[in-house]
Amino acid sequence: MKLLPVLTASCLYAVAYTSSALAADTPVSDGVAEESGDVAASEPAADTDVSSSEETPAVDDREAKNAIYLDLAGPGLIYSINYDRVITPDLSARIGFSYFGVGASASSGDTTASAEFSYWAVPITASYLGIGSTSNMFEVGGGGVIMNFSGSGLIEADDESAEAGASVTTFALTALAGYRHQPADGGFVFRIGLSPMMNFEAGFLPWGYLSLGAAF
Repeated sequence: MKLLPVLTASCLYAVAYTSSALAADTPVSDGVAEESGDVAASEPAADTDVSSSEETPAVDDREAKNAIYLDLAGPGLIYSINYDRVITPDLSARIGFSYFGVGASASSGDTTASAEFSYWAVPITASYLGIGSTSNMFEVGGGGVIMNFSGSGLIEADDESAEAGASVTTFALTALAGYRHQPADGGFVFRIGLSPMMNFEAGFLPWGYLSLGAAF
């Protein structure tokens, strides 16, 4: 007779314990789901932030990317007028033009002799500007120069004359290394350095340059 009350009490206790355990498990599982959902939701945001920061391009503080300057000596041999454009924060490219012509004549009695010489060049170079600040830097680079040499001569004596002439177009490699001052917001441009040249027919020429101009 005493066994029945004990079994009844045990069953009621088991039911009560199971109900309380189930009630306690339900919030825990929901919390885990919510936490896992928060983590899953936060992970893409983190990935997005990382990818967006990685894809952000480098900031270029240079406002004046264009420059026009006069080269004394340099790849144009005697001089050249150049347009220079900063393409990236550390890279610029320039193209220039140079022309020089001279003529002379002399006469003695009935004989007259005259001669003319002309020269033009188109230097095309690229420079690395990443050594130094945005306004003062050590510039290194190189490129090529298209050159043309033309000459002619004329001799006249009495009613006879003789004329001769020649024109040669050639190509030379050039390198450059020197100091460059070009303010980031525009202004006076100053360049000085070495610009040796190499032509496979004429040979090697140790050379230099001095540039004066403006950036805008």
